[in-house]
Amino acid sequence: MITDLLLSPEPSRFSKSCLFLSRYKLQRAYCPFQVICIRSIRNIKAGEKCMVEAVLSWGTGLLLYFIEGKPYPHHSFRYVEPHHFIMTDL
Repeated sequence: MITDLLLSPEPSRFSKSCLFLSRYKLQRAYCPFQVICIRSIRNIKAGEKCMVEAVLSWGTGLLLYFIEGKPYPHHSFRYVEPHHFIMTDL
């Protein structure tokens, strides 16, 4: 299924961020961001934390997350909001 979409003539684009709606706010996460697998897929087990390196979007609304260089459908994962803030510059 993913292979068919990747080979289709539909326009697509890579992105280094993704928008998430979480508890009363819209939040943009920049790659790499962390997700939790909610449905085992290929070599990733349910409950495993992963880092999304890039996002591929399609005109149909499908999103693919690139994890360790491989595409995975976004609906197999849940976004993990960062719990701590790290200041890098004043």
